[in-house]
Amino acid sequence: MNFFPLGMILSYPINIQLIYFACCLVIALFGINKSMGFWGYLFFSMLFSPILGLVVLTVSGKKQDKKKD
Repeated sequence: MNFFPLGMILSYPINIQLIYFACCLVIALFGINKSMGFWGYLFFSMLFSPILGLVVLTVSGKKQDKKKD
């Protein structure tokens, strides 16, 4: 049993797959300055779905700068 949407998406035609991965990439690009960063949002949205990735992106905070004392 495959509960993740990525397994289902890979069985779709190539144009649907390209749209799915393009949406994941756009979410990752918007998440560069957020808490999980580019790779975190990319893998999260690919594994679960771009819709959940967008929800997590909107509720997450910005990266905290490490300041030297």
